Amino acid sequence: MAEGRVPDGNTPEEDVTEDQTDQASKAAKRKRPAEKRATKKKKGEQKKKTITDVLASSKPKAGSPADLQNLVTQYFSDKRSVIEQEDLRLSDSCFLSCNDLTHTLSSYLKQVCPKWAKIQKNHTEKSSVVLLIVCSSALRAIELIKQLTTFKGAAKTIKLFAKHIKIEEQVKLLQKGVTHIGVGTPGRVSALIENDGLNLKSLRYLVLDWNWRDQKLRRMVDIPEGPVMNPVKEEPFSRRPDNSAFKQQRLPAWTPMLTARSVLPFLYFTGLICLLLGIWLILTVQTIQEIKLDYTEAGTCDKCFAKRKDVSLAGESCSCTVTFAIEKMFKGDVFVYYGLKNFHQNLRRYMDSRDDTQTAGRKRNLKNPSSYCKPFVRDQNGSPIAPCGAVANSIFNGKGIAHSHTPTPITGDFIPSLFPDSFSLTHYGSRGPVPVTLLRRGIAWYTDKNIKYRNPNTENMTLAQAFNGTVQPLYWQRPVYEFDADPSNNGFINEDLIVWMREAAFPNFKKLYGVLHRSRNPFKNGLPVGNYSIHINYNFPVQPFQGRKEVVLTTLTWFGGPNYFLPIAYLVTGSVVLLMAVALTAIWWKFGKNGKNMEG
Repeated sequence: MAEGRVPDGNTPEEDVTEDQTDQASKAAKRKRPAEKRATKKKKGEQKKKTITDVLASSKPKAGSPADLQNLVTQYFSDKRSVIEQEDLRLSDSCFLSCNDLTHTLSSYLKQVCPKWAKIQKNHTEKSSVVLLIVCSSALRAIELIKQLTTFKGAAKTIKLFAKHIKIEEQVKLLQKGVTHIGVGTPGRVSALIENDGLNLKSLRYLVLDWNWRDQKLRRMVDIPEGPVMNPVKEEPFSRRPDNSAFKQQRLPAWTPMLTARSVLPFLYFTGLICLLLGIWLILTVQTIQEIKLDYTEAGTCDKCFAKRKDVSLAGESCSCTVTFAIEKMFKGDVFVYYGLKNFHQNLRRYMDSRDDTQTAGRKRNLKNPSSYCKPFVRDQNGSPIAPCGAVANSIFNGKGIAHSHTPTPITGDFIPSLFPDSFSLTHYGSRGPVPVTLLRRGIAWYTDKNIKYRNPNTENMTLAQAFNGTVQPLYWQRPVYEFDADPSNNGFINEDLIVWMREAAFPNFKKLYGVLHRSRNPFKNGLPVGNYSIHINYNFPVQPFQGRKEVVLTTLTWFGGPNYFLPIAYLVTGSVVLLMAVALTAIWWKFGKNGKNMEG
């Protein structure tokens, strides 16, 4: 058997199979682009699917309390803590039965508000409603108002939406009369509440038009641009001010353009005005004539000063005389003051030690002084003191004080008796010694004399009887109702007492004692030139607080007494302003006259 050999290569059957495979693969490649295009079309169709398509496929369903609660939770999720969100949870008692979509609006409201006629009649508050219906659009609001015809009766209804109606008009309508029913959109209702145009205190029923759908089949809670789904984002716990022109800084304002041509003239004008005022005030003050006589140890008062150091001699009276001369006539009214130095009437405990209700003449406080007067409230027998307190007890000039000791307002140490100092002035002229009469009335403030200080009611009784049951201050020589024989200057309305009771602000002070009486010669035009003497009942001790006493004779002007502070302040201010104006003028002249910037 001959042995055969198989040749290299494929057999004819194998060649046919390979040709079929190639054709099938080419056909598959041609089909793939078509499939991809079909897939892309399907994906595109899915992307174009809108919320309308989704809502169209959903069935109408009445809203439930759970739906509203979920909406509230979603709204406040990023604004309140978990605990605060729990407080916002609405209980089931807050909800009435929902419309089962078979009732009209009127029939539904009659079911949930069976006593509407009574509620409507009792509602009388303006800027508020009893029934509030919230819907998604103005057109829906008008439709609902038409449906309310059979339910509302005589109740008044108001439209609360933004279409063609300004918020100011709605606020005026709410304030004008009583409105019972409000129908509106969430945005406008929210704006009215924020602007205090709508008050919710009288609100009894809140109806949400939950399931009605517009042309795009959207419900009120589904509208993306609405305030429910797209609320205004606020910072947690923010305290935004009201949306007013004042609080939001939208008021019209004028901002001056400060230039050299406007500022420099103003500086020159201000400087000149201050200089002129300072010069005028200095000339005015220089016309004032004043004499100060420190009589603490002057003249024959040194003996009285030494006597007051000895406590055993505190009860003895002492008087002295101080002489002085007037070289230039004191023209016009002359005022006589007594002065104290280093006497701190402004000490808080001293200032509080008084009872203004008692000195106002109130019967109840007359015999029941305030505890602020301690320790000068009652005497050793428990009788009330009138007037009580340390201020009245330490009077400088008046009608006398007894032989004891009184604490100073400075250290609380005890000093000899506080007898008042009194003065009598004498003029020595060509006709011999002439007493200088001083007016001792009209030295107190009008309001103090006629309003703040009053005597107790003395109807059908004397002033002494009105003060019955009270005692004088511990260091006075006589009671307050024996200060003066003149009833208009006796008791609490005595002007010496009133002047002393008005505490001074500084430790060195002076208080008015009297005014020159210019009724007869030679004092009609003032105090004439010549020699004078002052007779002093020296009683008030100053050694314990290292003080000084003085008598001041002075004239006054419209500006008051001799005070140089304000004139000097005007002169200094005017000089500084003028120097600054000159310096700025030089800088402007050198660098900025032609509008050029300063070059370094």
